[in-house]
Amino acid sequence: MSIKCVHLAGLLVLLMGVAHGIIDHTLKRDFPGPYCARENTCCKEREDGCSVPISTTLCYCDEFCDRYDSSDCCPDYRSFCFGEIDPVISCEHKGTYFSKYNSTWDNCNECRCQEGGRVQCDQDLCLTDDAIIHSVNSISRLGWSAHKYDQWWGRKYSEGLKLRLGTKEPTYRVKAMTRLRNPTDGLPRSFNALDKWSSYISEVPDQGWCGASWVLSTTSVASDRFAIQSKGKETVQLSAQNILSCTRRQQGCDGGHLDAAWRYLHKKGVVDESCYPYTQHRDTCKIRHNSRSLRANGCETPVNVDRDTFYTVGPAYSLNREADIMAEIFNSGPVQATMRVNRDFFSYSRGVYRQTAANREAPTGFHSVKLVGWGEEHNGEKYWIAANSWGSWWGEKGYFRILRGSNECGIEEYVLASWPYVYNFYNVKSA
Repeated sequence: MSIKCVHLAGLLVLLMGVAHGIIDHTLKRDFPGPYCARENTCCKEREDGCSVPISTTLCYCDEFCDRYDSSDCCPDYRSFCFGEIDPVISCEHKGTYFSKYNSTWDNCNECRCQEGGRVQCDQDLCLTDDAIIHSVNSISRLGWSAHKYDQWWGRKYSEGLKLRLGTKEPTYRVKAMTRLRNPTDGLPRSFNALDKWSSYISEVPDQGWCGASWVLSTTSVASDRFAIQSKGKETVQLSAQNILSCTRRQQGCDGGHLDAAWRYLHKKGVVDESCYPYTQHRDTCKIRHNSRSLRANGCETPVNVDRDTFYTVGPAYSLNREADIMAEIFNSGPVQATMRVNRDFFSYSRGVYRQTAANREAPTGFHSVKLVGWGEEHNGEKYWIAANSWGSWWGEKGYFRILRGSNECGIEEYVLASWPYVYNFYNVKSA
């Protein structure tokens, strides 16, 4: 045995780990050296004098130290004397130590421990990161601020585009729709449907990790309009799951077209949310074939109205002039809008949104939201008020404001609405 008078049993155990060419990276972290390199020595065979002080004992730089039954080589013996890369069993990345046979995560990217202590991380674009939040918040006079949401951390941006949006680019049928014109005289400078119809506007949903904005925005707008047009007789939350699971030729949680959602609501109708609740995934359609009876499908019928048929609406129509959109909301209720979402939008916290250079040419996706009103900032900057479908934890309690009058992110390009077939199409129960 070439080490004499070993006083640190724990150190000896670490040194013995050098056997079979295995060097514990933590040993080099605790005893960085250099040792053999400092003495510039590599001895042939066994040389008891070929030693270097390490802690309260010695380590060796000779051939005898490198044997299979035990080992007391210096941590840099093989790397210095043989020019080998240390076959490390642990790595360090941003203060986290992990073994060669495991990995760690840096936001949405997996990091692996390679030979020589080299860390290799995936390079996917994350849904959010500190850099984009700092970039947005450092832009003076931007008008809005960003926030680090825990719900986004660890998710890839590609996941957000696919599963937190979900609206397909509008079809030619939608683009070719005749634009409805409205009388626009006497519109106020600001308006919010939540103030005018506080008990009729549905709560902000959370679509979860399911690309279903094409469905949720449709049923949310239709639900609000049922309550408004019926003057509260039919205050109902329509089932988004009904359309998500039962619409053919759409991709469910991988996205769908708005005209398909409105066409289903017009042609077939849906039940209410309590009868067919949203599950954040597409399942087998539970609606009975060729039956449009609420009772026959196990649903409760409304209390105030003699209705047993599904809830349906008229054909969807389009608007795209700023004033026409405002008049439609003011007179008839919220409308549905399609926008192109940039990466910075996911980190929106408050203020009037506009896209920024922080996106750095990242890909974009289509998303559908509900416009409920409009307003102006003190500096005269105009904005829309919109309900998102990411839950009340995001943005301004689930809502956001976005520039108005300049078609920011295409928000004014494809705006849809429809008239609901409310209770006055049926026999109202006598008092």
